[in-house]
Amino acid sequence: MFVHWSFWLLVVGAAAYGGLHRGVSGVLVGTLAMLGLAVSVILHELGHALAGLRFGVGTEHITLYPFGGIAAMERMPEDPDQETIIALAGPATNFLLAAIGGWVWMFTHSPWAMVAAVSNAGMGAFNLIPAFPMDGGRILRATLARRMGWLPASRLSVKIGRVFAWGFIVLGLVRFMPSLVLLGGMLLVALRAEHNHLVRVHWERTVRASPVPSVYRSAP
Repeated sequence: MFVHWSFWLLVVGAAAYGGLHRGVSGVLVGTLAMLGLAVSVILHELGHALAGLRFGVGTEHITLYPFGGIAAMERMPEDPDQETIIALAGPATNFLLAAIGGWVWMFTHSPWAMVAAVSNAGMGAFNLIPAFPMDGGRILRATLARRMGWLPASRLSVKIGRVFAWGFIVLGLVRFMPSLVLLGGMLLVALRAEHNHLVRVHWERTVRASPVPSVYRSAP
């Protein structure tokens, strides 16, 4: 498990914000809130990793970023059912944590339990947005793949993901939400990598397999 250096900037920012409003206690609250969020993100990614192991897909590492986490899996299965289960495992973990937090709050009325419940519920729901390669986008691709095949579904999902990515960037700029701008930018980078992967897959399945390869064009 790796923690990207930029994540600590988020922790420092949250601590500083809390300190400006509530002094020393605000620093403590801000720091603990970010660390608690980090635990939720890590458990979310572990959900993906454990589901992947169920289908023989290993995870090379999990990296924590300011906008969330990334589980670097060895590959993503092309079987729609397997991809759906792996993609759902992350949000399902968050919803389980939200339920536990809500249950604890019912008996203790702890504000920390309520924060855990609300933040995990929000994290799970947000990740189900059909913005490829987020979890919801992978579920969308798996759904489309049942009707049109894996490669065409991947092409369409990448296009839809770009629309969401630019939407996040524009909304983040208009509403002055740097986290959305950062998320949109990272999605564009990830989508570029997915595009390059699809090009390689297209070449391996069509051009290289052809006895007389002619003009090669990008698949997506």
